[in-house]
Amino acid sequence: MKRLQLFPPERMEITFPWVLWAVGWLAVIKAFLWLAYEPALPHALLRVMGFKLLSAALPLVVCGIGLWNRRRWAAWGVAAVALCNLLFLWFYPRSLQGYLVETEVHALSVVLSAVMLLCEGPLGDALILIAVPFLFKTTRLPHGLPA
Repeated sequence: MKRLQLFPPERMEITFPWVLWAVGWLAVIKAFLWLAYEPALPHALLRVMGFKLLSAALPLVVCGIGLWNRRRWAAWGVAAVALCNLLFLWFYPRSLQGYLVETEVHALSVVLSAVMLLCEGPLGDALILIAVPFLFKTTRLPHGLPA
């Protein structure tokens, strides 16, 4: 089996599936975007959100790189993390406040909240789950295993 590369040259070719490229970047962005934003939440909810974001960071980075390398396990991993994130939101609906940005400028709040909901929040997770069939179609199984 080929070694996992951080930036495989194949991912920049025109024939590379753009969905793998996009979901890989979305996973990497989801892993680090929370570091740039501190939501104004009650302390107990902030602690739970921090634990959720911290525990998902490494799997998202590894799975994003795995998608660029067309690994099937990465498609399973990114789908599992997205599903867990949505389940977390189901059980802690107040955590949706953590993705909403409040600033003095209303238009900026709307734009930044949309970016957070798409890149870090439930919209990004829903997009990943919508892309799962394509991810499974375009990733490869380990050598020697049947498709």
